[in-house]
Amino acid sequence: MEQQLSEEDLKNIAKQLACPEGEHGIKTGEMMHANNIGMTTSAIAALDLKNNETVLEIGHGNGGHIAQLLSKAENLHYFGADISATIIAEAEKINQDFITKGKVHLQLTDGIKLPFEDGLFDKIFTVNTIYFWTNPSEYLNEIKRILKPKGTLAICFADKTFMQNLPFTPYGFTLYNIETVTELLEKAGFAIKNTLKKIELVQSKTGEQVEREYYVVTATA
Repeated sequence: MEQQLSEEDLKNIAKQLACPEGEHGIKTGEMMHANNIGMTTSAIAALDLKNNETVLEIGHGNGGHIAQLLSKAENLHYFGADISATIIAEAEKINQDFITKGKVHLQLTDGIKLPFEDGLFDKIFTVNTIYFWTNPSEYLNEIKRILKPKGTLAICFADKTFMQNLPFTPYGFTLYNIETVTELLEKAGFAIKNTLKKIELVQSKTGEQVEREYYVVTATA
């Protein structure tokens, strides 16, 4: 019989998911990459990347998917922004060759401001980070500022109905349904381009296959 996790255990899991740290954070990054690869692939596809574009990912994790993204078009330039120094170090190891060639640039950020110049990016995407945004409206204004006019933003997140069944989400997660995310985007001045609803099978911590319902929302600045 599986040991019941304590409240302290659940808080620690939530904290690591929000900002992986240390040895445990490296393992969390590996687990997140494996669990999120379906969502990440969907978000990258939604961007419809073209040759010579500059793309930013907010919350890139260990960056195990960056090579896949760079293969989608010619001469892409990838920037990653993350709040975890541990996870950036891991992503640098995995993508050292691309960094050396100047194709990948990783930046430690504070989760509030994005330290990039206005109108730098053609495309911006983020997967499973919106739950941790301190002020979603202000953060979307920051994203809009660094997007080129008519640039594309893709936000990928698991639906509230799925997330609220996870035992650690009461500790620091803000859960969203599609209506709330759409409203936030429109209030920030984005035009909704497409909303994709997907269901995938993922493995729970107890080893069972569970259905995860998630959305990819694409919007233009």
